[in-house]
Amino acid sequence: MNKGKVQILLSTYNGERYLKEQLNSLLAQDYPNIDILIRDDGSKDNTLTLLEKYSNRYPNIIVVPGENLGVIQSFFELLRISSSEAKYIAFCDQDDIWEKGKISRAVEFLEQYSAEIPLLYCSQVTLVDENLSIIGQSEIPRRGPSFRNALVQNIATGCTIVINNASRKLLLKEIPKSALMHDWWMYLVVSGFGKVIYDAEPKILYRQHASNLVGYKKNIVA
Repeated sequence: MNKGKVQILLSTYNGERYLKEQLNSLLAQDYPNIDILIRDDGSKDNTLTLLEKYSNRYPNIIVVPGENLGVIQSFFELLRISSSEAKYIAFCDQDDIWEKGKISRAVEFLEQYSAEIPLLYCSQVTLVDENLSIIGQSEIPRRGPSFRNALVQNIATGCTIVINNASRKLLLKEIPKSALMHDWWMYLVVSGFGKVIYDAEPKILYRQHASNLVGYKKNIVA
């Protein structure tokens, strides 16, 4: 059976410390049809050099150097230049670790619904420290995803999000000039016009460290 292409969107900024581990975990995914589109947001360290080494070695990695826009606008720019040929689009941070079945599990959930419906998959995460020691897990939402919930709370952690092409088209109709966070905006839009799927099984090690732009702020469920 032919597997539809999944394009991973990764925004980097001064991320050389943890980036190699993350890239290796993306390349180790058990899903057979993946492209990785990386936009560097004006890094001042050796991030871009590291990315170029990977892109020279792996033909499914494309690197786009850019000016510093900040993480939200960098992801919006990635969405703008993402592939219209990809069946699914996944969002990725630079310092986490993806378990090898992360993409295949998300696709399994998404395939249960019509491709005509805007879909957004998101999941729980396993929280780890700088050295990947487990701290706990993110809270499972007490209520299921909905537009009403999205107005007051974001349950869609960006690095877990996978959307289908119908959601990509919907989101590209009007990308905001500013937003509190790109993942919350996507959750709002798709919950209002499509369907959001929450998976209570984590497939990502979500690293918490001093350099996190946005760490996990809620209570930890050990």
